[in-house]
Amino acid sequence: MKQDRISTRQLGALLWAGLMAPAAELLPAVTLPLAGRAAWLSALAALPVVLLIGWTLTKLDLSRDGLAGAVCRGMGPWAGKGVLLLYMIWGELLLALRLRLCAQRLLTAGERDGSLWFFLPAAAALVLWMARGKLSAFARAGQFFLAVLLIVAAAVLLLSLPQTEGEHLLPIWWGDLPNAARSALPVLGVLGYGVFAAFLTGDLETARPGRNWWVLWSTGGCALLALSQAVVIGNLGPALAGQLDSPFFALAKSVGVEGAFQRVESIVAAVWTFADLTLMGLLTFAIWRAAAGVNPRLRQKPAVTAVVLIAAVLGIAAFPDGISAEEAGRGIALWGNLMAGVVLPVLVLLISWGREKMQG
Repeated sequence: MKQDRISTRQLGALLWAGLMAPAAELLPAVTLPLAGRAAWLSALAALPVVLLIGWTLTKLDLSRDGLAGAVCRGMGPWAGKGVLLLYMIWGELLLALRLRLCAQRLLTAGERDGSLWFFLPAAAALVLWMARGKLSAFARAGQFFLAVLLIVAAAVLLLSLPQTEGEHLLPIWWGDLPNAARSALPVLGVLGYGVFAAFLTGDLETARPGRNWWVLWSTGGCALLALSQAVVIGNLGPALAGQLDSPFFALAKSVGVEGAFQRVESIVAAVWTFADLTLMGLLTFAIWRAAAGVNPRLRQKPAVTAVVLIAAVLGIAAFPDGISAEEAGRGIALWGNLMAGVVLPVLVLLISWGREKMQG
């Protein structure tokens, strides 16, 4: 696998293609109760924290064995392996949740009677097929998926622009800004899925000195999240959008082109399966990398097979219905991602600095 390298651009594509799954499901539904019409500013309010976490990860020297190696070097072998086990358990739970939500999306997209027992194993089989292959092949697929997702998202948002009403977004008063800052928390929970991409940084090609691509990816991604939330809120209004489970997909129901197609929500939901598959593949590769940090003798194919099979069983057992899965995605998943994506990296860096000073 050391010869199976991917570029920084490909890793960024995998990251943001995967993040588009929870972002479309949850934003702005989870930010509106905190910030009202100012909820579209939540992604911009989250950007400084995202950049801080990015800087933290760069200080951990992820070029050697990714986040798994950085955790073990920074915290020591035993404590580091304990943290990696936490990441593995949390990643497994997230993978089970994403499998359940992906199956639910496929059921919804079909708009006909279907069976969870068919769609969830089918999604798991696709993830397993991707994860048993080369990381570079998965990364190339991620680039394609991101391109398709951006085209579809742009079409939905552009066709919705004429119905956007400015009074749903403005004015924003000084008193609204603290609430907008608070609404950055659920956005950080959504973006917290991205910490698992750090486990693959050991597989990156050597980057050119002085190029901080992660800054561009972070800034551009947060700006697009702000824009998409603004269009959704501007169309539906803060009150209605706050009552809907997935405002973005609700917005897609109103999109149509006279003489071409009238309703595209099923197409959008089906295309968003690409985002689900990307995120689940990313989680699977990351769990394997974390497991290899605990036991370097682990081989890829047996490891990812076990990871996906366990997640498939958990997806059915832990989330027997769509409501429980959606509640977990809005609640425990976001808070857990805050811990895994924000608190733990900072803690690892602080402990690493402390160990260096004690040894120096």
